[in-house]
Amino acid sequence: MPQAASARRYAQAVFQIAVERDALDAWAGDLRSLAAAMEVRELAGLLDAPQVPMARKVEAIGRAVGDAVDPLAANLLCVLAAKNLAHLAPAVLDEYSRMIDARRGIETAEVTSAATFDDAQREKVTGILEKAAGKSVRLHTLVRPEILGGIVARVGDRVIDGSVRAKLREMRRELADPASAD
Repeated sequence: MPQAASARRYAQAVFQIAVERDALDAWAGDLRSLAAAMEVRELAGLLDAPQVPMARKVEAIGRAVGDAVDPLAANLLCVLAAKNLAHLAPAVLDEYSRMIDARRGIETAEVTSAATFDDAQREKVTGILEKAAGKSVRLHTLVRPEILGGIVARVGDRVIDGSVRAKLREMRRELADPASAD
């Protein structure tokens, strides 16, 4: 099974438990802690190694997260480790976060720009995209100098390409075929 699908299935299970227990934010915090623990290469390698006995993995998880997370969250990491999938913890967090956002009516917008935004620019872009989407937007930004300037925004299934690169491409098309400019 592809890893994204596996992460989605675990996130759906966690989301269902969190909804039943009215603990969406608590689970988000626990999943962030698990994802952070998996940033430690030695721990990630140990938990994903098939030759390591499960008792040793459970002991390592206990040392790594201890009482910092709910026992059910620690158990999730144990389940992932038993299947040598502990490296999926960050992807489970990402999927879970998307589910929370969807439940709360927040759309994720991926915005690519040639340079990083300052706070004022970020706020302005968020406002514009919220108007376009008709709902709250959570901005995820990427910096790609090859777009030269402007931004490319993806909100849901909509793409807004306001990059200098796209404008230059359009100008080239118009210059090559003047009849299409009318």
